[in-house]
Amino acid sequence: MISNPFKQNKPPPTTLSDADLVAGIRDGNRRLLKELYNRYASKIYYKCLSMIKNTDLAQDMAHDVFIKVATNLHKYQGKAELSFWIYAITYNHCISHLRKTERLRFVPIDEKLDPADEGEHELTEKIVRDLKLNQLKRLIKMLKPEEEVILLMRYQDGMSIKQIAGILQLGESAVKMRLKRVRNHLAELFNDLNHE
Repeated sequence: MISNPFKQNKPPPTTLSDADLVAGIRDGNRRLLKELYNRYASKIYYKCLSMIKNTDLAQDMAHDVFIKVATNLHKYQGKAELSFWIYAITYNHCISHLRKTERLRFVPIDEKLDPADEGEHELTEKIVRDLKLNQLKRLIKMLKPEEEVILLMRYQDGMSIKQIAGILQLGESAVKMRLKRVRNHLAELFNDLNHE
């Protein structure tokens, strides 16, 4: 088990909703930033760790993300859940790092040669039904970083195609095609695992 550097003896959480917390911070109550930190620091850290795969770097990146969240809170419009907005910042920060280190590359896809699969749930649901959690974790580790990122965004964090497209700066059809390819790759890995 990976220790969480953000886990501390925290005071009990306030009963403020995320919206009230943001409103309080915007009204100048800087003490509420600590509450925001207590609510989201661990989640940000584990999201960074799941993408970066290095505890020290994930810790540094989580701090950077929280600073971005705190300094950009005035831009949060409340159209989406605060947790989604924070995850979007986290993904963007991690994806930017992975691109700079060339560990993440989204190669162009020719939409005419590889149309998007509109019936996306059938294969995914069959795979998920058939997989045990430990098998799924093992298979995800075998994926390329860009495959893992898009899979986690869609199925772990429940992001829509439009949301993923915005974060990755891709067209929606490109996101659908990539998801199709990742599901197909996951199915191949699953079949290979069962024939070992």
